[in-house]
Amino acid sequence: MSKPIALVQVSNPEDMRIAPLAHLFVGGALKREGYEPKVFHINSENLNKAVKDILSIDPMFVGFSVITGNQTRESANLSRMLKKEKPELPIIWGGVHPSLLPKETVKEDYIDYVVNGEGDSIIIDIARMFEGKTRAEDILGLCYKRNGIPILNGPRPLIEDLDQLDLDFDLIDVESHLEHEWNNKRVLGFITSRGCPFNCGFCFNQRFNQRRWRAQSDKKVIEKVSYLKDKYGIDGIKFYDDLLFSNPQRAVRLLEAINLPWYGEVRVGMLHDDLVKKLVSTQCRELLLGLESGSDRMLKLMNKLQTVEQIKRGIKALTKAPDLKPVGSFIMGMPTESKEETFQTVDLALELSEIHPRMRFSFGFYLPYPGADLYELALKMGFVPPVKTEDWDSLDRWANKLELKWLDWTHDSEYFRKIRDYFNLLPLRDVKLPIISKIPEKRLRERDFSHIRELEILSNLQKKYSHKNNMFSKVVLKSLPYIRSKRLPKDVQINQIPVINNNVNTVPIGNGKEQVISGISVK
Repeated sequence: MSKPIALVQVSNPEDMRIAPLAHLFVGGALKREGYEPKVFHINSENLNKAVKDILSIDPMFVGFSVITGNQTRESANLSRMLKKEKPELPIIWGGVHPSLLPKETVKEDYIDYVVNGEGDSIIIDIARMFEGKTRAEDILGLCYKRNGIPILNGPRPLIEDLDQLDLDFDLIDVESHLEHEWNNKRVLGFITSRGCPFNCGFCFNQRFNQRRWRAQSDKKVIEKVSYLKDKYGIDGIKFYDDLLFSNPQRAVRLLEAINLPWYGEVRVGMLHDDLVKKLVSTQCRELLLGLESGSDRMLKLMNKLQTVEQIKRGIKALTKAPDLKPVGSFIMGMPTESKEETFQTVDLALELSEIHPRMRFSFGFYLPYPGADLYELALKMGFVPPVKTEDWDSLDRWANKLELKWLDWTHDSEYFRKIRDYFNLLPLRDVKLPIISKIPEKRLRERDFSHIRELEILSNLQKKYSHKNNMFSKVVLKSLPYIRSKRLPKDVQINQIPVINNNVNTVPIGNGKEQVISGISVK
């Protein structure tokens, strides 16, 4: 009988509720072939315990799923710790980050093999390799070392028939991965498809899924959801498909058949009155919309295939679904983004919040994914890729501190972070507290993000007391004008030092001219 196989995902504490879906697919493939997968969803604050738990099963190998950002450092730390305790234990990395940089990743002394592409396609061959039934050089999509030199085998074809795959939720404690959303208490993450047919210049899907969209059949999805309803009593679903509405007709069919409250992603350009009615009738509770920017130039640079006016029309269409909460996602710190264009995004978000009062926003930093179209432009703008795998954690989209070396007007993410934080406070507008409820919007409109202490106070107020008319709120209201904030000059983050050397073509911004850099047309 074969040894168990450890499948590991390391997450921040706040993400521990989200089921490790990638490993449920991989584990399902292993189970089908008679292997014994054990899924470990690791809290990044408990790595020492994780080492003991993983080694206690004496695994054949340990497989990590890693996405660029925070996971790279914590997965590296855990891999090192496992190697220290048991040097002969094979460590395998798969997922987005190793697939984008396979040779660079496998160079690390704590990694033995890298999966380039879909893990559930290659995992059986890897297990057979450790059983002596096949060789590393014969496995497509595998990257490994020979005498310290990285070797990358030929590409592995994408899985065409996703019905052969199974999200095996029996591999985890489902109770610990249920989320409480929309007055529902048993909401579970789920995936029905892979990839996206669009070609956004910032997205890892350009390379990872090769701009291909593939989906499980209606029958497969409906049967699986029915099983989850019966066995675990789920009462809502969060769809983590790359784009649930890649095929709107299919999405609507599934949602009608599933008949549960749901969350998922729709392109804003798809929104029209008929689709909005379907969103309401299928019990959509929350909708993610990739808006990205308030600048038409930046949207064109991203190859987003949408305009600011189309964004506004889409959000206006959603006003006919007042109980549905739209979440607009924006990307800050894009290559060549000017201060003026950042403020165009701020202006658009404020306008959208007035169009749809329930609208909320997500502001993440641009992450230069290798292989995406905008990666080369980021390099031209001064981006220096990390040498060590773990150092890619400095490019976490949600980091509080990030150096944006590819921008020529600010090199520090602090400026953008404060914009994000003030937008997070906009729900205070619904609180009937004079002055306090109007501060976030006032700061955003005035571009005044220097009130550090004030931001902290307002954040705590919203988290704990914004829904109450109590004595604490009244005290804060009266004392706020007397609190001496640490004030900074308004343009403290604005740095005019150029980051592009004289040997590289510069990019004109906002002057009506056009220049081509690495095949990318920039206006």
